[in-house]
Amino acid sequence: LLAGHETTAIALSWTCYLLSKHPQVAQHLHQELDDVLRGRPPAVGDLPRLRFTEMIVTEALRLYPPAYALGREAVKDCQIAGYEVPAGTSIFISPWVVHRDARWFDRPEEFLPERWAGNAAQRLPRFAYFPFGGGPRICIGNRFAMMEGVLLLACIARRFRLILHDEKSVALFATITLRPANGLKMTLRRRGSV
Repeated sequence: LLAGHETTAIALSWTCYLLSKHPQVAQHLHQELDDVLRGRPPAVGDLPRLRFTEMIVTEALRLYPPAYALGREAVKDCQIAGYEVPAGTSIFISPWVVHRDARWFDRPEEFLPERWAGNAAQRLPRFAYFPFGGGPRICIGNRFAMMEGVLLLACIARRFRLILHDEKSVALFATITLRPANGLKMTLRRRGSV
């Protein structure tokens, strides 16, 4: 019941942080929201037309996956990439690391939502992008989380611009999830105001 709330909130926090650092991306987002929504709140039926909004959330999850490391236990002796792994061994894989691998992502440290245009996700090797885990233990709420993230971002951004107060105070706090250590101090400004 609680699993999806914290991770969605964290994902949106990092998304707002990234938008505050990339005003040109925020401007493109605002244009899409103006064109699609025409001043009304977003609805589920708008999702197919909120493509850039979805690309922003997807890219934010690439750079700041709330589940930054996933643990598994080997149920039998096996070999992974040439390493012997005895049964009972705990193995951790990290979306944080894999999502920053230049083999899979051009300019991997940069926030580039447009990298997800077209069918870019389908061209990636399996598990090059896995913010919700994968395989039989993939997060069962992954589709709902994406829908929720896109709609919440659209609700916020259609009315407000977000301004980060002090980037120097932003630090990672890696516990079970990857969160901003001290929160994110931001100001909401109504769009159109200075």
